[in-house]
Amino acid sequence: MKYTLVCILLLAASMSAQTPAAATRIVGQTAGGHLHVDPATKLTTDTVTLTFNADDGTTAATVEFVVRYASERRQAPGIVDVIVTEVAAGDERPQMQVEADGQPIPLIGRLRSRRSIVASLPFEDFVRLTNADIIVQQAFGTELQFGRVQVSMLRSAAAKWSRR
Repeated sequence: MKYTLVCILLLAASMSAQTPAAATRIVGQTAGGHLHVDPATKLTTDTVTLTFNADDGTTAATVEFVVRYASERRQAPGIVDVIVTEVAAGDERPQMQVEADGQPIPLIGRLRSRRSIVASLPFEDFVRLTNADIIVQQAFGTELQFGRVQVSMLRSAAAKWSRR
């Protein structure tokens, strides 16, 4: 009996240690977009960008929905690329320093890249996504819940892209 109780306690402790920490959830409020038409290739790139801010108001992540299509073609795109980008707190003002023979040489650092994940969705799945009431994207240990304005923007984009 004593042995069984010890085993149960050890198992319970082991399982609680393996329970993953709850992901942080950020509700997005900002949506924007841009359209780029390349006259040389006759391709159009249309992007919807959703921004998710940390508690201090700085950008924590963005989710972009990108479609590319022939500018003259009148059909819905086949694929929507989803790009989730994590924005670290120090990204806005990256720090660099270099010394030569013990003397500092002034440098002004600029961010070259961020951590991003890209996935491609069939257009039909994108439309299904935009018909949902609650959309939560999980990436980089964070849950990004799309706000009402963001869902509305995605629904408008789906309708526009469907009419191509």
